[in-house]
Parts: sequence; C-alpha cells; structure tokens
Amino acid sequence: MAKQIITSASGGLITQRSVIGWAVFVVCFALVANNHQLRLTVAAAESTPPAHVTVWLNKLARYVRFRTGKLGCTATMDGQGPPSESVLAVWEKQYSPSAWSVRFPTPGEVIDYHVKFVKNESDKNKELLETTLDVPYGSGDRDKVDIYGENLPADAPLFVYIHGGYWQMLEKETSAYSAKPLVDRGIRVMIVGYELCPEVTLEELVRQLKVAGEFVLNYATENGVKHVSIAGHSAGAHLILSMLDQSFQSAVGEELALLKDVYLISGVYNVQELRYTKSVNKDNLLGIDDGNAKRLSPLFASYDHLRSTGMQFHVYVAQHDSDVFREMSSKMSERLQSFGLRCDLNVLPNLDHFDIVENLASSDYAITSAILEGAVKQQD
Repeated sequence: MAKQIITSASGGLITQRSVIGWAVFVVCFALVANNHQLRLTVAAAESTPPAHVTVWLNKLARYVRFRTGKLGCTATMDGQGPPSESVLAVWEKQYSPSAWSVRFPTPGEVIDYHVKFVKNESDKNKELLETTLDVPYGSGDRDKVDIYGENLPADAPLFVYIHGGYWQMLEKETSAYSAKPLVDRGIRVMIVGYELCPEVTLEELVRQLKVAGEFVLNYATENGVKHVSIAGHSAGAHLILSMLDQSFQSAVGEELALLKDVYLISGVYNVQELRYTKSVNKDNLLGIDDGNAKRLSPLFASYDHLRSTGMQFHVYVAQHDSDVFREMSSKMSERLQSFGLRCDLNVLPNLDHFDIVENLASSDYAITSAILEGAVKQQD
C-alpha cells in the first residue's frame, strides 16, 4: 500500500492549509532533486489531492525532471501514447550519442571521424589478414558474414561481432576494425552483416539474427571450436540479447554451450522511448508499436533459461555516453544478475559512444584484453 501523504481531520476535506502543505513538500523535494541529480517521484496517496493541486504538482515534477536531466519516463510511457513536445526534446538528445562526445566541436565531426576510422581500419585488415568474405547465412543481400584469420587452425577460438548503427546504418564491410589484434593472438573473427530497417522491421531483424546465431554455432560445431565469444555495439548489443531468448535456445540445443562470453558495448536495451524519436525512428521506420515495444526491449525480457549455460556477460558503457545509455547499461547488468547470471558492469573513462569501439583496433585496449583473456582461459 502506498504511503499516505495527506490526511485531513475532517473526513478527507482538503483545506487551504493542506494545499500549502503539499506545496512545501514538493518544493523541498524539488530542491533535493535539483541539488543531488535525483529523479522526482511522488507516491500515490490514499487521500487524493484536488485536481488543481495535481496539475500543479505534475508541472513542477516535470520541471525538476528536466532540470536534473533524469528521465525516468519509461514506466509511465507503457501504453499511454506519445510524449509531450518538451519530453520528446529531451529524448531526442538523450538518444543522439554524437551529441555527448567531447572529442570534437560538433556531433557531425564525431560521426565523420568514426565512419572514416572504421572504414580505414577494416580495409587495412582485409589487406593484412587471410579472409573469406560474403559467406551467406540467410537469403537476404546483407545476410552474410566475413571471416578473418582463415590461416588459423580450424578449431581456433571464434569471436563474433555485431555492428551498431541504430539498425539502419553501417555494414559488416566497415566493422572489421577489431580483427587484427585478435587474429594476431590466434582468435578467428567473424563479422556479421544483417538487413537494415526500413527494408525489414526491427521485429523481423531480430528473427534474422537468430538465423545468424544458428549459423555461428553450427560453424563452431563443424570446426571443433570450443570457445565462442560474441560482442555487439549499440544496436548490435540489443540484437544479441534479443537473439538469446528461449526459442533460440530450443533451436540450437546443446550448441549454445559453446557460447562462453557475451560483450555488450553501449547497448540500446529499451526501445519504448526510442520509438517516438524522429532522429532515430522517423515515420516509424523500425516498425515499433504498442504490441511489440516492450517485447523488443531486452531490459524487460526473461533470461532464466540461460541460468544453467555458464554464459558470462560483460556490460560496457562509456563515460561520455548519454545519461540514458549509462542508465540502460546499469539496469541491464542488474537485470541479468537478477536471473543468477554472471555479469560485470564496466564504465570506461574518457571515452564516448564511438571510440569505445574504435579502440578495439588496439591490442592493449581494455575490452580487447578481456576478449583475449576469456578465450585463453577457456582454452586452458
């Protein structure tokens, strides 16, 4: 039962004095939230205040929420329709990762550098490493994988990478920047391509990634691979968690035991707010609606079926990711742990949403080192 906030001595009548009491209570709450960057929440009272007080309280709550930069609107959005223009403006920035980088003066420069960097590194790795490109796993034009390190033993540990791009940008051809440091240490690398929205809906894309996951585990089984690790960046992290549902486990059976480590990097784990942002989902190109928004959000999924797999999760987020990305990562880590799964949360200092994966091109980078150590540990 919610805590009672106001009780009147005259059988529930709300007097001017009690209205003042409400005002003092909320103003104090507002000052605390503004000073300490807390999210304002007001418990429902057993004795409901009059309509004009409720309207005033709601306006003040919204003001405090915007002042503190804390959103906390997800729970109230479920089934309640689009947000107000002021809330949407906050969401637009929160879900625009380039707006939070401190490396360049403008968001456009961040994007331009990232696209140039990943293309150059990937092209370089195609020249330096022995590869097999465009191996199909599905029927779509993009349903293919590129394999790096084909000169390694057939049963070498396998690292799989799923690129980001908000399910509508980038491609496997420019996502092989992680390959060389891993191949140099005896790990074969597989970069997964996939169809992009709006050619397919996000729901259909999740189904396709399950086909890719089956291909990966079949490949590992056929080649005697004992250790498979997989990483996804941003939308790629979302796709990995969406793939790992109970139907996927049933489809792959015992092969799932080959997947030892899952690296989730600056992931998108809740699409309920994202659904309304024009910068990401203009004209609903992702195909999100009331019926699937929560189902397509890994933050609300059950992972109890993975409890006995021994799979270990590693959640990474950048210091200069937005508030909502850092919050999603923290909650995702807690969610996985709540099902008894091993999961660590790592906030990487002085990085943003883009160089957190650009640095995978370096052999001494924290995530690269973790991938290498995980593979070596499992091989021993």
